Amino acid sequence: MKYVCSLLLFCFLLTGCVAEEIIDEVPILFIVGYDHGEDGKIKGTISLQTFDPNQEVETRGFEAEAYTSKGLRNQLSGLPKPISIGKMAVLLFSEDMAEEGIIDILDSFLRDPAAGRLIYVGVVEGSASELIKNEFQYLQGIGPFLQNLIKQSVEYGNMPENNLHLFDYKYYGDGMDPVTPILRMEETEVKIKGLALFDDDKMVGKLNLDEMFIFALINKSFSAGLYELELPDGEYANLQKIKSKVKYKVENGNTEPSLNISVKLNGNIVEYTGEKLTKEKKTEIAQTFEKKVEAQGLDMIAQFQKLGIDPFSIGDHARSQTRNFDFKKWDERYPNLPVTIDVKVNIGESGIID
Repeated sequence: MKYVCSLLLFCFLLTGCVAEEIIDEVPILFIVGYDHGEDGKIKGTISLQTFDPNQEVETRGFEAEAYTSKGLRNQLSGLPKPISIGKMAVLLFSEDMAEEGIIDILDSFLRDPAAGRLIYVGVVEGSASELIKNEFQYLQGIGPFLQNLIKQSVEYGNMPENNLHLFDYKYYGDGMDPVTPILRMEETEVKIKGLALFDDDKMVGKLNLDEMFIFALINKSFSAGLYELELPDGEYANLQKIKSKVKYKVENGNTEPSLNISVKLNGNIVEYTGEKLTKEKKTEIAQTFEKKVEAQGLDMIAQFQKLGIDPFSIGDHARSQTRNFDFKKWDERYPNLPVTIDVKVNIGESGIID
């Protein structure tokens, strides 16, 4: 009995130590955007949501300028209620901010135990502030909308996996570099337009949507969404439920390294604009897709080698397959690394709309 009473008292004391936060009273921070401010400062823009007793949501935006990310938080200390960042979903950077480096700002969130582990990181073509402040009539607010947009693109579309901790891992890891989605405002909505390529924490290039799809297929085993393929005769085929099985093989990692990437693809044709989808036409579609993935993949890797970046984590694959691997020698040889890509496409079921 004494044991039970002591346990109840202990639990009561523990609950008394936790600060109480009522959701109707605490502004929820979903999104933060960073742009260049005046006199070398950083401009931060946030979008807050508060919930009233009638379950209605009010979205409000705030801006501040400071020389550091922590300083921006202090600038917002004049808000009437404390801000909860436990629901933080998206961190955005203008393109020019990303080109100068973003790790210092990301680090301030990585060191904050209140910040969530699955915050998405993105680059904005134009102003991050303007994108956040322009709500585009999204009922749920711009923050939750962008969170869902990126999440759906990762889970069901052609976007490689992306979050704050993955960026951090690839930034500090050897033989790899981060990528993030690129967002752009278009009239009355926000769209994903491709991938930003990083050398450490600095943006040095970008891929468009078509290239992003090929990147996702080659990067690692992947299930993609819908892809429209142009055929040599000018017809088009739409492929769906595309799955890739990828294997990287690096030989002679410490001496004269070479890389072979094996890509096995399975997909269904859901639409074909030609007259009839014959067995021969299905073979042609498969071969056209094979050539496209191989050619674009090789061009992409050549671009990465020229930029001195490794978004495919080829160096990490080499390390895992080479005894006593030497990264210094690898870095010297990577720009001229011979690469081959073998692609095999299998076309499964066909549901056709002529």
